[in-house]
Amino acid sequence: MTAAMLDEAKRRYRGGEILRVIAVDLGVSRQRLAERLRERGVRLRREKPSSEQVLEMCRRYEQGESLARVGERLGFNPSTVRLHLLRAGMTLRDPQGRAR
Repeated sequence: MTAAMLDEAKRRYRGGEILRVIAVDLGVSRQRLAERLRERGVRLRREKPSSEQVLEMCRRYEQGESLARVGERLGFNPSTVRLHLLRAGMTLRDPQGRAR
């Protein structure tokens, strides 16, 4: 795949298209396209955070960042951050910042 093809795939994927459709249009497998996009720093939808990312979520949340802010910084939605903080044993704050 050329750099131009990957740029196009990245643009389309970030625009909301699914990998399978983009891969068919480019004449490559979905797996190969996913691999190439990851190499270019694209976080694929529905990918779970790595253990390092979960630790970073915990650290940022403990320092007072909101679920939304943590997610924004790490590329995940707030509900994903919440889920992984709970799985890591974190106690979440209420909307006013108090421990629940």
